[in-house]
Amino acid sequence: MKRYFAALVIVLAGLAYLVGYWPEHQRRQALEGQVTSLQVELAEAQTRVRLGGLLGQLLAAEDAVSAQNYGQAQALASKFFDGVQAEDTRTAAGSFKDALDKVVRMRDPLTASLTRADPQALPLLRDAETLVRNALGFPRPATP
Repeated sequence: MKRYFAALVIVLAGLAYLVGYWPEHQRRQALEGQVTSLQVELAEAQTRVRLGGLLGQLLAAEDAVSAQNYGQAQALASKFFDGVQAEDTRTAAGSFKDALDKVVRMRDPLTASLTRADPQALPLLRDAETLVRNALGFPRPATP
């Protein structure tokens, strides 16, 4: 009789453990899934913020070219392209990566135009701006 009672106590203790464990285990699994999802969203948001900063640098370079201050524009463009290169190596894939690759390839022609104080640097900067804007989801409005 003692054996049956001891076995029953062990079985009941095991069931009580499972009844307490299983819901908590399920809850933990769900929360871990949410954490993973939020980490992905955070990484994308951080990339978007960094690209927004790069867009600001690019716009400053455009303003400098518009004011025909090519020395300042060259310094701003150099800083912009250094940031783009760093972001390109940091970014794994997606629309950001494609846009960044295209912008990186624009560095040499743009730097040459700025060195020559060529006004044609402005359209090159605007092409880079369009690429970054589109990657961020903020395309230029259509002109009538």
